[in-house]
Amino acid sequence: KCLDTVLFCRYNKVEILRNREENTMIYYVSANGKDTNDGLSENSAFRSISKVNETVRPGDEIRFHRGDAFYGKVITPRGKDESETTVYTAYGEGELPIISAFKIPKKGVWEKHAENIYKLDVTDVSRYDGNIYDKGFDANVGFIRVSGKIYPHKRFAYEDLAEQWDFYNDKSTLYVYSEKDPSELSDEICLACRLDCLTLGDYIRVTNLCFRGIGAHGINGCGHHVQIDHCEFREIGGSELTGYRRPNIRYGNGVQFLSNCHDCVVEDCKFSDIYDVATTMQGSQLVIPWENMFFRRNIMWNNQQCFEIWDRGELPNTGFVNCYFENNICIDSGYCWSYAVRPNKDCSSHLLIYELELPLCDITVRNNVFVHARVATVYKSGGPEKIPKDYKIYDNLIIRPTGQKVVWKDRSSDEASDAYEEMLRQNNMVVERDNYESHY
Repeated sequence: KCLDTVLFCRYNKVEILRNREENTMIYYVSANGKDTNDGLSENSAFRSISKVNETVRPGDEIRFHRGDAFYGKVITPRGKDESETTVYTAYGEGELPIISAFKIPKKGVWEKHAENIYKLDVTDVSRYDGNIYDKGFDANVGFIRVSGKIYPHKRFAYEDLAEQWDFYNDKSTLYVYSEKDPSELSDEICLACRLDCLTLGDYIRVTNLCFRGIGAHGINGCGHHVQIDHCEFREIGGSELTGYRRPNIRYGNGVQFLSNCHDCVVEDCKFSDIYDVATTMQGSQLVIPWENMFFRRNIMWNNQQCFEIWDRGELPNTGFVNCYFENNICIDSGYCWSYAVRPNKDCSSHLLIYELELPLCDITVRNNVFVHARVATVYKSGGPEKIPKDYKIYDNLIIRPTGQKVVWKDRSSDEASDAYEEMLRQNNMVVERDNYESHY
């Protein structure tokens, strides 16, 4: 019976894969392509993400040309099983294809608004290159990159503009403090506006792509059977989280899985310069468990945090089940460009745990290397005594400055904090090292 079962499963998987190969359409996308092409060969490639979104169906494969940049939001379909796994990947030689939200102002488009204040109508697509495709433009800029350097000082009142590259926006217009016309100061000015560059569906694989220059999230959404591998996530976040209960909150994550995701993998990726966290599972109103979620063999550096969880739900047997953060390298958390402008600096940590109101929290953090967090390796709102017993941290290498706590105390008592600290020391290798500078 066991042999019959194995043969039956193998046969069915072969049939699923065969069906996928028979039904798959492969589309090519190139900066030199045209959206009037059929996209079915390298010589007849599409040009834009918008055309991809119009064309793709579950089970198709989209190949972006290496060395090119593409602007806008990738909207993925929802497949029904493995035979409808939609793949987003690269072709050609060179650097990874870039998926970006950058709006790139053209020369001479800045208008002088007042002394040392220049403005740009972000809703007027004739004034910039880059992301001219997405509808519903607004001026909610997360950061400005000038000649390769990030300037994060978003002001929430026009009157607060005071230093070079300070910026403020209303719904349609960006105002920048500058001693000269910005076009005279740099040939490369990029505006990271609010956008998620890929929204998740079901049965999706994303591989060998770079997500860079985004005011919101790199990849975001709810889906299942998702694989993200060999991708890069760089320069992400900083836009205002409008509609939040507290004003002037900014946000932006590398990969964000919302409530009710399951069977997802993020592996062999690189994350850097992200306003908030590299990878996160978060949301509210959980209906089914976060089950079989794996984050492994990733390299994360110069982000505010690396791995975050929070969620709410009261249904029995819901929460986190069989979730792993393992074999990752996490460096310099809290030393991101966002540190200088964020209000909550005490959560500058590798592992971040916010509110948890769930029956289950079966998460394992093991075999990772955690190096040089700004405040602590672990941050839990309320303190370590609030960390669920089934959130397990063991067999990791933790390198920290002499005297720095492994876990942030917050509102916990000294006794509870010391007890949790001692448990982490027993279950992990904790090394003290002063004058550490990695700058990975």
